[in-house]
Amino acid sequence: MEEKMGSELTQPILNFAIDIYKQLKSSGNNVFFSPFSIAAALSMTLAGTRGNTANEISTVLHVQDSASIHEAFSHLQKSCLSCAPDIALHVANRIYCERAFQPLAAFSALLEKCYSTTMESVDFRNDAENVRQQINAWVQSVTKDKIKDLLAKDAVVASTLMVLVNAVYFKGAWEDPFEKSVTEPIDFHETYSITKKVEMMFRKGAYRMGYNSDMKASILEIPYRGNNASMVILLPDDIEGLTYLEERLTVQNLSSALDDMRMESEVKLYLPKFKVEYEMKLKQVLETLGIKDLFGDRADLTGITTVKPVKFSGAVHKAFVDVNEEGTEAAAATAMIMRLGCCMQMAPPKVFKVDHPFMFLIRTREPNVVLFVGSLKQP
Repeated sequence: MEEKMGSELTQPILNFAIDIYKQLKSSGNNVFFSPFSIAAALSMTLAGTRGNTANEISTVLHVQDSASIHEAFSHLQKSCLSCAPDIALHVANRIYCERAFQPLAAFSALLEKCYSTTMESVDFRNDAENVRQQINAWVQSVTKDKIKDLLAKDAVVASTLMVLVNAVYFKGAWEDPFEKSVTEPIDFHETYSITKKVEMMFRKGAYRMGYNSDMKASILEIPYRGNNASMVILLPDDIEGLTYLEERLTVQNLSSALDDMRMESEVKLYLPKFKVEYEMKLKQVLETLGIKDLFGDRADLTGITTVKPVKFSGAVHKAFVDVNEEGTEAAAATAMIMRLGCCMQMAPPKVFKVDHPFMFLIRTREPNVVLFVGSLKQP
């Protein structure tokens, strides 16, 4: 039953992931974020909003029934945490609340029940900088030192009432590790004219593969130990084909690409070792997607407080991924800050050589949820 309820969020999170990715893709830089983390933080925020503010968040999250989303997230988080005993997957939620400000009891109870959110009473009014450091230290601890300084200096100030934080940490060993002894420097073609040496891992074995003609990309899935979580690589046919893939990236194309993969018994897989650290201007992204009232004077936060005027002043997201011969380590954290306001299928190649810009995602199978999404343009 839990999996069934959690699965209600499979499509909304995938939709949301693609919406965000399309906002970030044109930068020319590497991209990495956790749609799961951002959606969880937004869903917790949704619990305290009403009226048009709530409608805007529900629409961006692709959720029809905002009343059931909290139970669905509760089940999803529980089933994610137990989905694969061989991988480390930790989700943590915490609210830091100005001690002179008391959120409504129903809001606090819902977040504790559905998101296992802990509440910390702090002194923003007299000691905002110390509280900022306290929040950053907690995030750093939950993410095993991978996400540092989530909140920049002055992100919280004396008028801050509440900071809502979600942190996700993932560490998975490959089902079949790469041999370190065969990793060697190989050319990675960032463009037709720019090439650099990368540490290229190699392994020959059986992998699920596919091809999507709409995106002109080959797809390969690399399972983590326990076979219930995996990294999926989307490799464009062309060296400079990532832009084409991104333009044609839709939920339908991605879903069919994932569904149409088939096991190939002998694949020569070349995959670069890489690390990406990424910081997103989340407030800007959410406003572009349609969440406007939350950050303005029309914010309806009557599910959190009867105090007026109150609005969310900021939203930040940081993520980190490290891919090597043993497996993958990834982490992400999202903070929402509330303040007083004035196709045709072709046979896939048996050699899968990731030597030019590509897109990737990390997902669990049961429940079926996309935890992280990224693209590597400059290793």
